[in-house]
Amino acid sequence: MGLSVKRQSIAALLAICCGLLSTMIAVEVIGGYLSMEGMPIVYGLLGLSAVGTLVSNRCSRTSSWKSVPLYGALTFGSSILLFLYLFSLTAA
Repeated sequence: MGLSVKRQSIAALLAICCGLLSTMIAVEVIGGYLSMEGMPIVYGLLGLSAVGTLVSNRCSRTSSWKSVPLYGALTFGSSILLFLYLFSLTAA
């Protein structure tokens, strides 16, 4: 029994939102409050994106791990794109 299209769309939207949220958390908490810069922000971004991928997979209610690469690509992709956008706003 496969997932319905509505359930897949909700899980995909959740993956994108988790990716965007992971970037904002990594930049604000690690970069802002902890005053770290460089690779710790990237590591935090990747770790939070991995958690977002697992949350999206869990929300999709599928027992197959075949959907993890899809949700991972959506989560990491949206996270990296927002990070690059935020980096382009600086004068660095």
